[in-house]
Amino acid sequence: MRFGEAFTTCMRKYTDFNGRARRSEYWWFYLALRLITLPFAIAFMVAYVMLFVGADVQPDGTFSLSGGDFAPMVVTFALMMLVSLAFLLPSYAAAARRLHDMGQSGLWLLLGLVGLSIVPTIMCIMDTQPGTNQWGPDPKAGERGTYGYPTAYPTGTPAYPPIAPAYPPSTPAYPPITPPTPPAPPPFA
Repeated sequence: MRFGEAFTTCMRKYTDFNGRARRSEYWWFYLALRLITLPFAIAFMVAYVMLFVGADVQPDGTFSLSGGDFAPMVVTFALMMLVSLAFLLPSYAAAARRLHDMGQSGLWLLLGLVGLSIVPTIMCIMDTQPGTNQWGPDPKAGERGTYGYPTAYPTGTPAYPPIAPAYPPSTPAYPPITPPTPPAPPPFA
């Protein structure tokens, strides 16, 4: 999925927390959100710095903001918050669909409420769960045969066959260790 397609797909599914989302869909949408909010964040920081550039430093080392204008900072902050709130639901919906794609519940996103949002973010990096799961069909099913993946997985079987042992089970991996025989004692004359 490409950048523009991912953004339009996620915006069409504004509040759709059902289904699955591929990694490309989620991460392209994440990048788009960061690029959209970046100018507002820069404008806010510029207004913030400009407020303190006009500040007067008193002889005792304190600041006097009497000459500073808070309006640009307040307006840019309000715009930044409005844009962030407008994209709040689609970003959570895309993250929930991404977690569904790995076979996980979207409730993992609630870890962000206690400061552990890194956990679902790392989970969003993981690959798709092959085959159909409870949230829908595999979005990569059409590509599985092309890139070396098996085309179908029976339920309850591992994705890849088990690794065969290097030696047959009856043959030990290493020969048994036998201690060396001591040398014969020298003859006494």
